[in-house]
Amino acid sequence: MTRPRLALGALLAVSFCVLAPLARVAAASSPEPTPRSPAEYDRLAHEIFAELVATDTTHAMGSAKAAEALIRRFRAAGFADQDLYVGGPRADKMNVVVRLRGKGKGSPVLFNAHLDVVEAVRETWSVDPFVLTEKDGYFYGRGTIDVKNEVAILSANLIRLRKENVVPDRDVILAFNVDEEAGGDMNGVEWLLKEHRPLIEAGLVINHDAGHGQALHGERLWNTIQTAEKVYATYSLTTHGSGGHSSLPPRDNAIATLAKAIVHLDAYQFPVRLSETTRGYLEAVAGRIGGERAAAIRKVLADSTDAAALDALRDAPVVNAQLHSTCPVTLLTGGQSESALPIGAKATIQCRLLPDEKAADVLATLKRVIDDAAVEIGVEWAPVPTATASIDKAVMAKVEHVTNDMWPGLKVVPFMSSGASDNVYWRGGGLETFGVSGTFVDEADLRAHGKDERVAVSAFYEALEFSYRLMRALSSAR
Repeated sequence: MTRPRLALGALLAVSFCVLAPLARVAAASSPEPTPRSPAEYDRLAHEIFAELVATDTTHAMGSAKAAEALIRRFRAAGFADQDLYVGGPRADKMNVVVRLRGKGKGSPVLFNAHLDVVEAVRETWSVDPFVLTEKDGYFYGRGTIDVKNEVAILSANLIRLRKENVVPDRDVILAFNVDEEAGGDMNGVEWLLKEHRPLIEAGLVINHDAGHGQALHGERLWNTIQTAEKVYATYSLTTHGSGGHSSLPPRDNAIATLAKAIVHLDAYQFPVRLSETTRGYLEAVAGRIGGERAAAIRKVLADSTDAAALDALRDAPVVNAQLHSTCPVTLLTGGQSESALPIGAKATIQCRLLPDEKAADVLATLKRVIDDAAVEIGVEWAPVPTATASIDKAVMAKVEHVTNDMWPGLKVVPFMSSGASDNVYWRGGGLETFGVSGTFVDEADLRAHGKDERVAVSAFYEALEFSYRLMRALSSAR
């Protein structure tokens, strides 16, 4: 897959912070200390975490060194070679698959996270991005939240199950893949499904990169279970002019024609279409934020054509993104000289479409809204419809149970991510897939893909125990 994608964490960083001034309701959290794993597994998780962060797995460097380091740890923990796999489309692009064999009472449950990270410019960081640094209650480093923390957590917990001689009802598989981030040549999940499907065939997939606990200013809001994600698509708008000297302007100014088209498109909102997931998420948001915005959400839930409520919610990007497809302009070029009339102009439109949006309908909508034959609409990257997971009551019950064991009273909320994750490939391969993670991220301090990326130390260790309990729960016979 060569198309750059904006990952889930980065999308949330852009959009969710709009809720920050609105959520001031006391958090649902336990008065008792949150459970932690035994000290030896805290240490093991930290060791793996530090080793992974210190291993540069950006696109240019690849994942082979990280994959080899993980395999060494699993082998040292007693996993047989037949249960370990390292492979990929290139020598520097290696995926890891590890299996803990169970009693065969059901199809395997697979846990997923990716090995690669985005680039980091040392000069912009206050610490070395490729050294795990603990300070002020946080772990700093590239990948600390996206998502080497989850790779370390999953690895330590599978080793813990092995050392505790746990034989689950179902096999437990870990799959750590490459090229999830922008700029990848071949997504690891896509490659494994195509080339080595028996290795990762599972009855249930849990992606730790596609869901997490959401907090705001230190207050836990809820844990999420991702059941859907939007589809990206890129279109271009191109206009042409006759050019000439700027002192003699005709009617056909390419930039002006393009500007009119952009204004029309910017004012347009796709129709609201709510799913079981988005309705559940919006109800949860309305229940927490209160005030006029909550009232607007409830109006839209009751009547999806309420123009005033929809206009108000356009100022809340994370809510607006849950309601419908979006197609903003992201790039603009035009003209060739200050004193010459433009011969051409071009705009890039980056859409995030509802999972079942049809490509032909989107193109028809763009043509109708722009309504100008002088504007050429090109398809730079066509949308590929993605499957949506129905909320599995059995899975949901176990996620809720583990969540409440860790943080009594905390809700689990379904979620459609407006960004991208590897779940598009898992679901596209016909595997029941959800995004779940016990790592709480403060939505007012989102740093994935940015400088000084970090995760709270307490959040890391709490997620370690959450993940262990979730592994135990989901690998029991359903």
